[in-house]
Amino acid sequence: MSLRYIRHSNHPPSELEAVSRDILNALVAEVRRVEKHAPKTRKTGSVYTGITGSALMAHHLSIATAQLEASPGLSPNELLAFTDARLTQALSLAPTALSNPSSGDHSSFLGTAVGIATLILIRAVEHVSLTTTLSASPFRDNWASCAELLASAVSMSLSEDRRHDADDGGCEVLYGRAGLLYALLRLRTASKHNDTEPMDSNSGDLVTTIRELSSRAQIELLVESIIQRGKSGATIYAVQLAGKLPAPPLMWTWHGKCYLGAAHGVAGILHILLLCPADIVHPHMESILRTVEWLIGCQDTHGNWPTAAPLDPAEYRSDKELVQWCHGAPGVLLLLCTVLRCATFNLPRTTFRQGYRVLDFATGVAGSVFALLAVSDVLDRVHTNKNKLSHSDTTQPSDEEYCLMRAVHLAHLAVGHEAVPDHPWSLYEGLAGMCCAWAEQGLKCDRSGMPGFD
Repeated sequence: MSLRYIRHSNHPPSELEAVSRDILNALVAEVRRVEKHAPKTRKTGSVYTGITGSALMAHHLSIATAQLEASPGLSPNELLAFTDARLTQALSLAPTALSNPSSGDHSSFLGTAVGIATLILIRAVEHVSLTTTLSASPFRDNWASCAELLASAVSMSLSEDRRHDADDGGCEVLYGRAGLLYALLRLRTASKHNDTEPMDSNSGDLVTTIRELSSRAQIELLVESIIQRGKSGATIYAVQLAGKLPAPPLMWTWHGKCYLGAAHGVAGILHILLLCPADIVHPHMESILRTVEWLIGCQDTHGNWPTAAPLDPAEYRSDKELVQWCHGAPGVLLLLCTVLRCATFNLPRTTFRQGYRVLDFATGVAGSVFALLAVSDVLDRVHTNKNKLSHSDTTQPSDEEYCLMRAVHLAHLAVGHEAVPDHPWSLYEGLAGMCCAWAEQGLKCDRSGMPGFD
């Protein structure tokens, strides 16, 4: 029986050419497996664990280099065709695929219908950008309902603020407002890439609607909502601490608990806030950066982070916490890389020495690969921008080389692993996510980040 985790010795391989070849071969083979998988349920699921996630995988991989394009069936055009086919399939499998979110607390890109609606709008505007018309798009009759869903989600999120002045919940990435903010940011990027003059009124309406949905005003309102809830949460948390520990300026809860990680907690929410236009976030930067400093102070002696914010000094544990994107160091490192694009950071070299639970983004190897690649990328940019000299001891790898080698090692460890993930073909709990991590590392693409989070 195969293990439910991948053993990790922290000794990277030396034959990098062979390792890269293994990763590329695995990527090509496993993408084809994901594409061949036909869902047998009327439940489309979500971007997180449903078939919509495999559509995002293909869309993400469509930007890959010619190395991937040379493989039959994996050219950018073929990957985008698969994206459209899988999104269309998701719509047809369940009549509730585009049902409005039930509340602002449940309106995210990853965990709700907001995800499929966002991807359909993005693909529709990409069709307009390419052909100047929606007439040939499979989503020419669906985009309006997708736009209505997103508008409803934003309106609901903001209206709930007026009814719950002291509410500190419903802001996390996986289900809440930070995930909705991410959807608007993806739409904003897609609309900026479209500079084509539409040929017909339907196409023109689409472009106008997307620009309105992802406007500066909409993003600013949602950012303000998240920040105000964070301030309310920080006040409540400070009372709970009763002076035993320092309190941050911002804190949010999920099901009554102050999580710190990327999926449900502080790290993920701050990360998404910092992806927003600088002028929108600027008024809140002092609170955000002081909260980041507080979060760094929560790091334990092994370089990891606790799952939840401590209420007592005795709660700081050293070896029992999870090391994964959902909870722990990988998600925090992704946040720190976002914060420190133009600064140096003394990275702990002990964070990634434990075993990894299977392959996926959320709890497995793929999320850690993205974290290490992000660290390598940001340190490389810092050293390049500041024109720093190499280490005087040339036998020692630089920090960026150290992290890059660990990313290569983790990506290679996942090649041929036989354990079946929780949702085998999904993006965040299955093989589709690992394919994105392999592409990010193995194909040496310009860093595009973790799908659904960057």
